[in-house]
Amino acid sequence: MTITVHDIRNGIRGGVGRFKREATATFTKEELAAIADALDVSTRDRSTNETTRAVIRVTVGVAETTDEAATGSFSKPELLAIADALGVEPVEDDEPEPLY
Repeated sequence: MTITVHDIRNGIRGGVGRFKREATATFTKEELAAIADALDVSTRDRSTNETTRAVIRVTVGVAETTDEAATGSFSKPELLAIADALGVEPVEDDEPEPLY
């Protein structure tokens, strides 16, 4: 098997101190803020989810400027670049620990 987008997202979530999810889901506003904090992105550069995604893309080197950066959900290569920038090694089948 290969590492999935879900595995990469969960690795990033764990790497920035957020809870991993059982079901695949894009990052919430709070998770984007935690990623931006970990990457030392200025709070003035993240007024919306879209601008936060754009500045994260520039910070990790997948876009040159925020004007040319995409603002939608991250692709698998972009997630891998974010994980690399955070020093996170995604793990296959990365599921949350049971709460009980």
